[in-house]
Amino acid sequence: MRSSPVVLWISLLLLCSGAAAQGWTAFSPEGGRYRIDMPGAPTVQAVPLSSPGQTMTMTEAKAQAPAATYLVAYIDYPERIAMSASSDVMLDKVRDGMAAGNTLRAEKKITLGRAQGREFTVVEANGANTAVRLYWVRSRLYQLAVTGRAGIENQPDTRHFFDSFALIRTQS
Repeated sequence: MRSSPVVLWISLLLLCSGAAAQGWTAFSPEGGRYRIDMPGAPTVQAVPLSSPGQTMTMTEAKAQAPAATYLVAYIDYPERIAMSASSDVMLDKVRDGMAAGNTLRAEKKITLGRAQGREFTVVEANGANTAVRLYWVRSRLYQLAVTGRAGIENQPDTRHFFDSFALIRTQS
């Protein structure tokens, strides 16, 4: 018995959409105080950051998908830095650093519960686009980024990644 082309097309479409949906994995690292869906198991590493008189560690988790790279990271700032500026000032400084030498597009202020945030897109000279969300929570900065081609900020997988981010309360 032969299947019609329409039945084959629908079957293929269902198989592909099921495979894509199954690739997302809930990720919540110990000490991260967040959970997020990643398109596969991420690689986690601690990245030392240095500035004059200051060394901090950024903990990042990165997952590679066929059309984009997904990154979630956090940095704990020393209290003397965290208390010296408002959330807006801290978020603006990080945004400015990320956009330096590139083109900044579509910035908007966002919130997650009481946490202040920013969402924007950075366009690099080489054509790469990075959709970014930043959140400032007490003295911790969370960064979510998806890097890919032009329009990556509007892709359903980017929206899924961003919208799956949630803060987790820790037991003291």
